Amino acid sequence: MKVIPHKVRRQIADWRQAIARELSRDTVGGLSESNDVEIYYDGDRVFEAMLAAIASAKTHIHLEMYMFLSDTIGKTFAEALSKKSSEGIAVKVIYDSIGSSAADPMQWAHMRDAGVLVIEYHPVAPWRKRAGLFGRNHRKNLIVDGKVGFTGGMNIGNPWSRDQYQENAWRDTQIRVCGPAAADLDTLFIESWKYCTDEIIDLPVVEHAKSSQQGCRCMVVGSRGLGSRKQIRKLFSVHLNKARHSVKMTMPYFVPPRRLRKAMRRASQRGVDVAVLLPRDSDVAAVDWLREGLYPSLLSWGVRVIEYLGPVLHAKTMVVDDSVAIIGSNNFDILSVVMNRETAIVIFDDDVSEELSRQWGNDLMLSERVANDWQGIRPWWRLWLAKLGCFLLRKL
Repeated sequence: MKVIPHKVRRQIADWRQAIARELSRDTVGGLSESNDVEIYYDGDRVFEAMLAAIASAKTHIHLEMYMFLSDTIGKTFAEALSKKSSEGIAVKVIYDSIGSSAADPMQWAHMRDAGVLVIEYHPVAPWRKRAGLFGRNHRKNLIVDGKVGFTGGMNIGNPWSRDQYQENAWRDTQIRVCGPAAADLDTLFIESWKYCTDEIIDLPVVEHAKSSQQGCRCMVVGSRGLGSRKQIRKLFSVHLNKARHSVKMTMPYFVPPRRLRKAMRRASQRGVDVAVLLPRDSDVAAVDWLREGLYPSLLSWGVRVIEYLGPVLHAKTMVVDDSVAIIGSNNFDILSVVMNRETAIVIFDDDVSEELSRQWGNDLMLSERVANDWQGIRPWWRLWLAKLGCFLLRKL
């Protein structure tokens, strides 16, 4: 733990309070205290923790997942949820129609037979109720009894498991929170359920056990889908505008709209060390081509652009001034800002920020900084697509 002089600590507290005030109207339950937080970078560890939470459920389980596959990991979760439902626990699941399109339909049938209430979010079939192509449920949230919650970048599937994918397992970050912030995550699920079914879930007020230690101060931010652009955009813009020294951002999909690009430029021009860690080759090639159209501008502003060369990078995190950490499902792109249901947790805690900074350092060991001659390592067709991407992004 860092030793911080009292005067500096007071300044940091005032700065954090200023951020909390600006974000308060766009959070779920405002600033909550005494949350126990644990960060995961290993899919198998977080899956183990999630399954343990499911097994311990006493009243209800709420799962809101973009990608819920039918592979080894997916089947394990389907069986665990079905088992708890057969024991009389209320289990509700929302899966995204596009994100989970590869899942076996029989998986949902077996879960429903066990009593699990399963909802498909925005079916692509136009004759279905609340069908739609745009505006996905991109969240990765599990909440148990309103007391423990998980969110971040990890979906339910083999790609996040080192046991299943070995050295090709995706690099991602997930957070477990126990305390009032978990109830805020539950509020987001309840809103999604009402949107999908018109049913209002009425849960009793949860009494949270006092943390054995001081715990973390957290704010839960959630966008509500198509057209709800304010929450995620403000999440990023407030932190970029308030940053005084540094911004370390890890993002798999980086296609920010104009307002967020301007926020990055202003931060860099006033002396903030803005650094973004991006995959050289993500799992969505078109996004890489669009992103590279921004490189000339980013480099001219003084933004440090770093490309990750390891397995698929899927983490969505941000550390500001080594004092505030953000972990969520949201990307730094137009879909997250304008269209999707997303979740992020802002953590005002030195230790969590320091831990994410250590992981940032580990990721840099598998990365390479983008220099002004970056075009020399790209084929001509990719450079042409980057120019096209730059032209399109100017319109957004």
